[in-house]
Amino acid sequence: MLKISGIVFLAFILAAGVVISGCSYSKVLRNRLPTPHRVDDFENAVKFVYEAPQARNVNLCGNWIENGWCGTQTAGRFDHTIGKMQDDDQDGIWEIILSLKPGRYLYKFSVDWGTGGWEHDQNNPLNEDDSYGGFNSIIILH
Repeated sequence: MLKISGIVFLAFILAAGVVISGCSYSKVLRNRLPTPHRVDDFENAVKFVYEAPQARNVNLCGNWIENGWCGTQTAGRFDHTIGKMQDDDQDGIWEIILSLKPGRYLYKFSVDWGTGGWEHDQNNPLNEDDSYGGFNSIIILH
């Protein structure tokens, strides 16, 4: 009888752990944001959005020439000014609009200059392995 109650107790503790850790799982249960898309602001304008309410800085990093993965590929160091996103209304939704010609591009979001992680776009189903244990998001522009 004691072994059965011990097993039941263990199951209860494990279930409670799942419920408690589920609170941190809310990062996945974000508001559905639009994938990168063309806007009419200027020629070849593309709008990117990313939700990170806890962030102090977010940068859009990608493989296009003007970005070079926020300078890490082209200059060998992270450049805080490249791909700097804005959250003017402080709602946790970061935005940037930039000019991208038609093509296929890889991108990620760098939270707090990389110390908060490099995250793929959770709202974009197009992605590929980044060879570092994560994913790069993909945008194909026509």
